Amino acid sequence: MKIVIQKLNGLWHLIVGSCLIRTPFLDTQDRALVVTYARRAYPGARIFQRD
Repeated sequence: MKIVIQKLNGLWHLIVGSCLIRTPFLDTQDRALVVTYARRAYPGARIFQRD
C-alpha cells in the first residue's frame, strides 16, 4: 500500500489510493507527527510526501 502525505487547506492529509483522509494535525505542526500517525493507522505502508 502507498500513502502520500500532503499539506492542503491548512491541514495535513493522507492520500490512500483515491481517498483523501484529513488528519488532526495543522500544517504548522511537524511532519514527523503525521508520519507516526500514518504508520500506526496503516502498518507496512510506504509513505511519501508531496509538496
